[in-house]
Amino acid sequence: MIEILMWLAVPYIVIGLVFSVTHPDDVRSLEKQVQTQLPAGADALSFGAATLLWPMMLITGPVEEHCDVG
Repeated sequence: MIEILMWLAVPYIVIGLVFSVTHPDDVRSLEKQVQTQLPAGADALSFGAATLLWPMMLITGPVEEHCDVG
């Protein structure tokens, strides 16, 4: 069962990485939001969040439309 989940996670992560690289504006807007809470690791955390949450970001659209990003 764990092996099946690991094999299913590989394409999910690869698609997430491709999404994060091709949508840098979404990653930057997430970074602006995270910067207030965690200034030191905001860039890595926002890239990881965009990689893991790519289905939600794909469905809902750009982050700027939903949040007040300065």
